[in-house]
Amino acid sequence: GTSGKDYCYDDNTGPTASPALKPTYAPNTFGATYVPGDLTVPCDDGNGKIITLSRGMACALLTTAGTPVKFSNGTLSLQNMHTKADGAGVIPHPSDGGWYYVSNSEASSSGGGAGTIRFDATGGVIGYDRTLTGTTRNCGGGRTYWNTWVTCEENGSSGFCYEVDPYTGYTSLVKNVLQGGNYESFAYDNADPDVEARFFTTEDSPNGALVRYTPHPNAFATNNSYDILKTDNGSYEYLVLNSIDGTFSWSPKLVDGESSANALFPNSEGIDVHNRILNFVSKVNKELFTLDLAAGTWSVTTTLSGAFDLQPDQLGRIIGDSEILYFCEDGGGNADIHGRDSTGQYFTIVRGDGYNTETTGLAFSPDNKFMYMAFQANSNVYSFWREDGLPFNGVVAYTKYHAT
Repeated sequence: GTSGKDYCYDDNTGPTASPALKPTYAPNTFGATYVPGDLTVPCDDGNGKIITLSRGMACALLTTAGTPVKFSNGTLSLQNMHTKADGAGVIPHPSDGGWYYVSNSEASSSGGGAGTIRFDATGGVIGYDRTLTGTTRNCGGGRTYWNTWVTCEENGSSGFCYEVDPYTGYTSLVKNVLQGGNYESFAYDNADPDVEARFFTTEDSPNGALVRYTPHPNAFATNNSYDILKTDNGSYEYLVLNSIDGTFSWSPKLVDGESSANALFPNSEGIDVHNRILNFVSKVNKELFTLDLAAGTWSVTTTLSGAFDLQPDQLGRIIGDSEILYFCEDGGGNADIHGRDSTGQYFTIVRGDGYNTETTGLAFSPDNKFMYMAFQANSNVYSFWREDGLPFNGVVAYTKYHAT
């Protein structure tokens, strides 16, 4: 998300372009052809912009702000695509093999919220609607382990977070933060041996504390997942990093968390937890922090690498033959998607030629065969796939890293 920065928009009254390309799933008998980091493939969105993809990728433009979304059968959505698309997540449909792409809107003055693109099991677009309305500057967020989306308002001292279930239409204010703030992203850890689950929220402020929320045990006793984040009497703690010995602790005092953030990780944004390893980024310092939640230790590395020279924003993760952490960029002339693999090396997957905005909304379909992201200024959501038919977490031909 952005702080104190607005974007101009191009008027576009025509319907959104329909995806002209579809992936194929024929067995790949000749090995992978996808080369992340080898930026050689132009992709024309049909509206005058050509972005550059890694070799072995293809793409299609799905949406444009203020226009209907065109479905795979040629019909149009009744509602127009929301403006200022931001953080997003993919939620699987519970029974038909399809999925939902829930996308935040960072529009101001109660014009934000979230909109949902509905996909069938082949990746075709079959629906769109505004899932949450009346909120302000919905920036980042994150999935829950029961497959709902939590969207957070980056709204000065007035922001809160809301849970959205695109399948049932349920929405509710949730209690993962104690007070209003400039909130960004959300993640969970349901592998802690001491509790059922904990939830983490970042705040994009110079002294924005990283919040750890532990619901009251009663929240898990109702057999209703919606109660987990809205039951009273949960506990709030704040991250404190010890820069002397590389350990960290959680303080019940907000001032401790704010002091630590101000000194070491101002303006934290994207966050991710996997196998009890928590990663988050400080966009001002352009650093990636890694916390071992089991060991109580932390480390920090720079995200400055080659073409990746802007502020790191949202994080995405995909697990497979090579574990990759993906980064969006928070504004500027180089609006790209970058990856960092388990060796700590960086590469660029998509280069946003012609876009002068932030890249947002990075998410993958449940089968990992589609990658989605948006260029925020005109809510241009793209779908990407590998031409060899393999999932993005499958084997790759090789990787072209940034020069060091």
